[in-house]
Amino acid sequence: MDFERVTPESVGISSKSILEFLDELYRYGIEMHSFMLLCHGKVCAEGWWKPYTPASPHIMFSFSKSLTSTAIGFAEQEGLLSLDDRLVDIFPEKVPENPSENLKKATVRHLLMMGCGHESEIPNMGIDDPDWISAFLAHPFVYEPGTKFMYNTAGTNLLCAILKRKTGKHLTEFLRPRLIEPLGMSDIRCQALPDGTEMGGAGYSLTTEDMARFIQFVANQGQWEGKQLLRKEWFQAATSKQIENRGVGWGGDPDWQQGYCFQFWRCEPRGVFRGDGAFGQYGIVFTEQDAVLVITSASMRLQAVLTSVWEKLLPGMQAEPLPEDRMNCHVLAHRLRNLELTPMLGMRNPGAEESLNGAVYLPNAPTPSLTDLIGGIGKFQPDGGTLQELHLIFAGNSDVRLQCVQDNGCCELKIGMEGHHVLTQLDGVLYGAIGRWRAVDKLELELRNTRMAGGKRFVLQFQGDKLILNADSTIPEAGGLADPLTPEYSFTLKAGDVNTKTKMYWEK
Repeated sequence: MDFERVTPESVGISSKSILEFLDELYRYGIEMHSFMLLCHGKVCAEGWWKPYTPASPHIMFSFSKSLTSTAIGFAEQEGLLSLDDRLVDIFPEKVPENPSENLKKATVRHLLMMGCGHESEIPNMGIDDPDWISAFLAHPFVYEPGTKFMYNTAGTNLLCAILKRKTGKHLTEFLRPRLIEPLGMSDIRCQALPDGTEMGGAGYSLTTEDMARFIQFVANQGQWEGKQLLRKEWFQAATSKQIENRGVGWGGDPDWQQGYCFQFWRCEPRGVFRGDGAFGQYGIVFTEQDAVLVITSASMRLQAVLTSVWEKLLPGMQAEPLPEDRMNCHVLAHRLRNLELTPMLGMRNPGAEESLNGAVYLPNAPTPSLTDLIGGIGKFQPDGGTLQELHLIFAGNSDVRLQCVQDNGCCELKIGMEGHHVLTQLDGVLYGAIGRWRAVDKLELELRNTRMAGGKRFVLQFQGDKLILNADSTIPEAGGLADPLTPEYSFTLKAGDVNTKTKMYWEK
C-alpha cells in the first residue's frame, strides 16, 4: 500500500500551522533531518533536509524499543510466551547462585514497563560483553519488580534474547512476516550484540516512511489494509501508562513525566503518546485527531521539539477539512522542496586550492579509515581499515574531492564548495559533504554519514609540509557521546614534484 498524498487543509490541518512549526524548530536551533505528517492515514506534509533523503535509513536509537514491544505482542498473541514468564525460568543457566527474591519475581512484563528492579544499568548496556545476559541477571535487583521505573536499554535487549529463546528467531527475522512485509516496509536491519542478539533497545535504522508505516500501524491498533494483524487489546495495554515515572530523572521535562507504557511514552497533551529515540527520533500518535507525526533529527533539546509540536502544530489540527489556503499551501510546498541543513557560505581560496590540487599527505601515526573518522553518533561498530594516504583534488569550482588510500581499499568523497552539500555513495551508504575556507590556511569540511544522527566538522590546517586535522561532532552538546576517536591527527606531505610545489606555497 502506498500512502495517498493530499493537501493539509483537505484533512483538517492548517498549512500555516505546519509553517509555524518549522519556524519554531528553527528558532530553537533544532537540526531536523526529516518529518512526515499523516492524518486519517494520508500524508499531508513531508520533507527531508539535504543531505538526508527519503531513501536513506536513519539510526533510530530507542525508537527501536517500540518495535521490540510489538514483537513481544505478536509472540504473546501466538502463545509463544507469556508476559508473566519469569526471567529465572527463561534463562536458568544464566541465573547467579542464590538469586535474590526480587530477581525471582522479575518477569517479561517488568522488562516491558522498565520496572525490572534494577537501580542502574549494566555497563555500556552489555555492548562489549559476550555474556551480557548473565551480567544483567547478576546485576542487583534492588527494588521489587513493578514498583520502580528505571530506563533500561539492556532490559529491552533482554526482551530480544527472550524472543530468540522462545521462538528460535532473532527480532527482525521474527518481525519480517508479521510486520515488516505486511506493512510494505523496506529491508530494515538491526545492530547485533556480541552474542548475536539484536539490539532491539537501540539498534534499528529505518527510513522516514518505514517509521510512518509502523507508527500508523500502532495508531490503527494493529490493523493494516483491513486485516487485524495484532490484536487491538495489545496496543490498548502497550500505549497505556503501566508505571509511574514522575520525578525519575530526565531533568523534569514534562513529556518524560507522564507515565511509561510498554516501550512507549505518554505525552502531556491528552490522548497523545509516542515512540522515542535519542537525539529526537519520534513517532507521535494523536489519537483524538487521528494523526501521526514522525521525525528524525539531531539535537539534545528533546523537549523543545515536542513543545514545538504542541504549541504550533497541534492547534492547527481540526476535526473537519479546512477551506483551501492557496498561498500558505504554496509557500509550504516550496519550502518542503528546498529544505537543507543550514548551508555553509562557500568561501574560496584560489591560490591555496591550486597549490593543493593533487597533493598527497601521509599520516604520522596510525589513523582510522575515512568512514570511521566521519563516524557519527549511532555508529556502534567501526568499519575498520587504516588510512595510508590523503589526497586533495581541486580540479574546478565544482570538482573538489577528498581521496583516501587505505589498507582495505580506496574511497573518494565529493565536497560541495559552493554553499551546498554534495552527495557520495560509499559501500552503499550515502554521505553528504560541504566545505569552505575559514582562514587563509584553514579548510573547514562538514562530513556526514546520513544513516547517523550527526557527523563531523573537520578543520584542516596547512603549514609548510604539515597538515593538522581536527575533528568535532556536529552536535556540540553531545560531548562524550560523540565518537571516542582522537580529535586531532597530523600528516606530512609525501615527497614528489607536486608536493614540493605545495610545500613552497605554504612556506610563504
